[in-house]
Amino acid sequence: MPKEVSRDFELFIVDAFIAIHKIKLYTASFKDAHELQASSLHWDATMRAFEIIGESLNNLLQNETFANSSPSYFRKIVNFRNVIAHGYFGISAEEVWDIIVHKIDELDKDLFLVTKSEFDIKEAISLTIDEYLALNEQTIVLYLNKLLSKI
Repeated sequence: MPKEVSRDFELFIVDAFIAIHKIKLYTASFKDAHELQASSLHWDATMRAFEIIGESLNNLLQNETFANSSPSYFRKIVNFRNVIAHGYFGISAEEVWDIIVHKIDELDKDLFLVTKSEFDIKEAISLTIDEYLALNEQTIVLYLNKLLSKI
């Protein structure tokens, strides 16, 4: 059994921001749920990003300060992640699309507000930038630099 690796709390916040950003990138060219689901690469990548968001929030909500300053719907996102991970074929493409169109920006905004008011994630962002630079992932590096300038 692999040894569990502990991570800095702030890295989970950065993971969630990156996953939100990736969902926006992956889905930007699609006009509806059917189109997105028909592109298995984009669909699968989007679903994986949702899993990362849910797993990150699950870890973050174990921190009392984060839990107390977060909107209650963050728990629903963790539950959504569990449905994706354990009941993938029961996921409605329309439900996923509704989240992308109507809720992902709200999550991005609320996560930013909680983070900015309660946590210092500058070092975690800088470390993550270094990781993505090593991978030559310029789109994510640009996003993280923009996020860093807003924090």
